[in-house]
Amino acid sequence: MKIHEYQAKAFLAQFGISVPKGAVVTTPADAKKIAAELGNNVVIKSQVYAGGRGKAGGIKMANTPEEAEKRARELLGRRLVTEQTTPEGVPVSKVLVEEAIDIRRELYLGIVIDGTRRLPVMMASEVGGMEIEETARLSPEKVLKSYIDPPHLVSALPRSEASLWYEFEPRGNSAGY
Repeated sequence: MKIHEYQAKAFLAQFGISVPKGAVVTTPADAKKIAAELGNNVVIKSQVYAGGRGKAGGIKMANTPEEAEKRARELLGRRLVTEQTTPEGVPVSKVLVEEAIDIRRELYLGIVIDGTRRLPVMMASEVGGMEIEETARLSPEKVLKSYIDPPHLVSALPRSEASLWYEFEPRGNSAGY
């Protein structure tokens, strides 16, 4: 499953994790409106399924609502080419407009599919996410990896949760549970 940054932040916020205030928009006029609501100094972020957006020009700062509108106009409708896209790039149809904040500490946590092992792997690093691929290549000891083996994950769950996983209800005590 792929989710955009704004979707991940909404999920985190549901669990009380602080995320910057912002909203996803599809027009430059809406970017201006959200920037005015948030105040000065916002970030306009392309919402595409690809890393390396900042290096590729897909993330822009704006100091006024008018500048936010201009930056959104530069991004929306274009194709963003990053190290993780094809040479044709991917279309930008929405941008996240959020308050610019001072970053005290940046962490990285993600779950991706390891194509070689064909398993999900959880990766974490206290180095942050902007250069996670570079960090993994140059300093692999700074990226913690834990493979997730779905059958073992399910068997480690309490019986009631495992039943939900397999979409059936436990029936009595016949298996000794």
